[in-house]
Amino acid sequence: MSNDAFGQKKDAFAVVQPKAPESPRESLRDSQSQSEDPPALQAEHLPDQSSQDTGDPLKEDHDRRVGVIRTRFASRLEASNARVSRAQSTWDEIHGEVNRQPRYSGPWFYMPFMALLAIAEVPINRLSFELFFRESPAIALVVSLLVGGVLVVLSHRLGLALGRFEYFSKQHGWVRETLQVVVVTVLIGALCYGLSVLRQGFLAAAVAPELGFADAMNGGGAGAALMSLEPGLTLEGWIFLFINLAVVLVGVSASYFCHDAHPDFQKADVERKQAEKDQAKLKAHVADAEAAEQRRYANQLRRRAS
Repeated sequence: MSNDAFGQKKDAFAVVQPKAPESPRESLRDSQSQSEDPPALQAEHLPDQSSQDTGDPLKEDHDRRVGVIRTRFASRLEASNARVSRAQSTWDEIHGEVNRQPRYSGPWFYMPFMALLAIAEVPINRLSFELFFRESPAIALVVSLLVGGVLVVLSHRLGLALGRFEYFSKQHGWVRETLQVVVVTVLIGALCYGLSVLRQGFLAAAVAPELGFADAMNGGGAGAALMSLEPGLTLEGWIFLFINLAVVLVGVSASYFCHDAHPDFQKADVERKQAEKDQAKLKAHVADAEAAEQRRYANQLRRRAS
């Protein structure tokens, strides 16, 4: 409680002035506004887009045909992509190991070259076999081809062993690889020595004064021809041996330089290139089919517009 300016005590409660009563019109307006419902939302009819856009039958047919083309090639494209991915992954692993590009020659050069090398041994070997083994010319020719093929195969093997000696030495040890090189070299030396002995005897029988070349080949001097064989090599025999070794050296060099030092790098590189080539061909087929369909669709559009 507090006193005012005249010394009278003030009441603790404030005096609230009563509001003036509202007019009858205002109260009636408020009651009407509260009693009225809010205006209902009017639904507007939107045009149906699907009914307006009925679709172009030519466009629908074109899309359907393109889908058929892609579906037809889908499985083949998926298989081709998987093959390319595997080939590239293998190539990347080997390249990361050796850190260089593959070095080899194509089979279109190496195989014909080695075949010609084997055939080069045939002519004089055939005459030697026909003279000393008394076989028909056809059999002597077949045997000569086999001997030349064996010599070329051994040269091929020796070149591979020398070219991949470092790699396989790390894998299997140098003793095994050295033994392989020695065994193949001994086989080549023995074969070349035997051929040189036969050629030397053939030359001695052919130039013998008491036995002519025609008589020797006709079988008249088979005993004399056999007697002309000597285990040791004369000057002519050493010449034949060096010729054989020169042929072998050519084959070994071709095998060494025409194959990669890593045994799997050449195969991986060939597979990667072939897979990418086949993938490019398949994509070209898909592109050609889609281009043909696009031209067909364009012709129909021009025909309809005209």
